[in-house]
Amino acid sequence: MTLLSPAPAPTPTPARPTPPKSVGWLAVLRLPYCARLLGGTLIGRLPLGMAPVALLLAVQADGGSLAYGAALAAAFGLAVAAGQPLLGRFVDRAGQTISVVAGALLSALALAVIAIAGTGSPHLAMTAALIAGLAAPPLEAALRSLWAHLVPTPAHLRAAYALASGSQELVYLAGPLLATGITAVAGPAIALAATAALGVTGALIVATSPPSRAWRPRPAERGGLPGALRPTTLRLLLLALTAVGASLAAIHVAALAAAARLDASWLAGAIPPALSVGALLGSALYTLHPWHAPLEGQLILNGAGFAAAWLPLCLDPSPTVGLLLVLLPGAFFGPLPTTAYLAIDTVTRRGMVTESYSWLVSAFGVGTAAGTALAGPGAGRGSSPPPWRLPHSPFFTLSASAWRAQLRHSRLGARACSLTQPSGTDRLSAGWLPESHTEPQPLLRHLAAAPHRADHRARLER
Repeated sequence: MTLLSPAPAPTPTPARPTPPKSVGWLAVLRLPYCARLLGGTLIGRLPLGMAPVALLLAVQADGGSLAYGAALAAAFGLAVAAGQPLLGRFVDRAGQTISVVAGALLSALALAVIAIAGTGSPHLAMTAALIAGLAAPPLEAALRSLWAHLVPTPAHLRAAYALASGSQELVYLAGPLLATGITAVAGPAIALAATAALGVTGALIVATSPPSRAWRPRPAERGGLPGALRPTTLRLLLLALTAVGASLAAIHVAALAAAARLDASWLAGAIPPALSVGALLGSALYTLHPWHAPLEGQLILNGAGFAAAWLPLCLDPSPTVGLLLVLLPGAFFGPLPTTAYLAIDTVTRRGMVTESYSWLVSAFGVGTAAGTALAGPGAGRGSSPPPWRLPHSPFFTLSASAWRAQLRHSRLGARACSLTQPSGTDRLSAGWLPESHTEPQPLLRHLAAAPHRADHRARLER
């Protein structure tokens, strides 16, 4: 080699894979519109936690039987489960604004009818409760349809899903407390009116936000009546999550049975909030410590842990120990909705994203109703707590295993793995958004009008 000859080029070293990036909930809330959309969704969903309690208390105030009040509350819950996918499909056809606002107004009107007329007429009250549930807007599904367009990286998307899933526990913690408190101070009619007002307020906060108004549905694939349910993987996942909802509902009945058996009346009111606290902790841990495992592996591990976490409760511990042990199934449940929504992203058909998310909400609702019905008769048999031993959680593990086997042979399996293993760098330009989320340009044009979002807009447009 002469002095004038160029030096040989250094051999490039392969880049080391960047470990998954941890993004906290505050980082998501600092993004434009995210705090408003999450807050509006929580306010608009408060009626789901308030209405069943308010209906029970209204029947009690009118001198009706507990069975009649329970029937009204159950009718409302089942109507919500049935209406969410239907309204979700309507959102995918007509957009969010008209669907969310019209549903909230109709649901509020039905609750106002009960508040004014009372529950003296069973036919009128039952019809109004069914309409109120059927028309409840799919705010949670609508929010999740927007997340992928508001966050810059897969790590932010995972954190946003975990934040939304964890905060939904507040609906079922604060809702019953609000309904009970307002009834104690002002009566059940005012509680029902407040329930209706909160639903409309939350829906307006979401529907009038610029991202929601700019969101436009994609042309849907032709699929006939099954719609979003055509993928086998989605049906298996929904079956598994129905079993999870049944397990969560059984804990309310089991808490009542344990409180009576152990002569600790406070236990009945303390166990459900403890489960929610465990879910919040589990969601927070999942956000701060991303998993390397593919989605199907995460679902199976969480499902197995959720099933095993009930076993110590079957030993009939003391009230204080039992209260602490309830945190365990809650902690395993926390990440389940997040991984489920990420999994749905991989199998959702084009133009059916909101409907797919709505089916997940519906699956939990159906499971809750089934769990309550199955746990009720079992709670009165024997001295041990049968509701803890209902086979819902093991059934979830078996269903998730079947889902994994189906997903393994699916062309979407690789995408499912990639969403759970972000590189720590911005991957929007690499096309990490699911195809079902890739909406037309109106949302991007709105982002272009916001100078403070120029960097985020550029990433989305790439």
